[in-house]
Amino acid sequence: MSDNAIPEYRVFDFVITTGNTIKSTATVTLGGRRGKTVKTRYGDGPIDAAYEAINKALRIDLSRAFADGGAAKAFWESRDFELEKFDISAVSGGADSLGRTTVVLRYGSASAAGTGIDNDIVYSAIKAYMDAVNELVPAIRADIEAALKVGDGK
Repeated sequence: MSDNAIPEYRVFDFVITTGNTIKSTATVTLGGRRGKTVKTRYGDGPIDAAYEAINKALRIDLSRAFADGGAAKAFWESRDFELEKFDISAVSGGADSLGRTTVVLRYGSASAAGTGIDNDIVYSAIKAYMDAVNELVPAIRADIEAALKVGDGK
């Protein structure tokens, strides 16, 4: 995303529970132009759980364009976000080190790269994912508009 662009969506807060004997759980508050959506999802680790929660919240917000909930559900059943690249690296060393996460996310034929930097690796990963999601919003909205023109959401 360009440095001066205002992101369409952002994560306001998140809570993640993880451990070696439990399934990771993430609760994410995602905000957009239509308000905030809170979703909780499970994953194979804290980052996977966070990404699943973001995807669900994003789908709910974007589904508000459909008059019929069934059409929205049918629309999303055939579409998904595909994580093509995920990389975490250290930007600096020491106790106050920063982690940089780079992701490439695909939606249909569109793809976008995102980057996040933070001293919390999970938050770095969330920032990178949201950076890529915001780049894909125009392609997602165009897809929704095309589906609405067809009238059945497929």
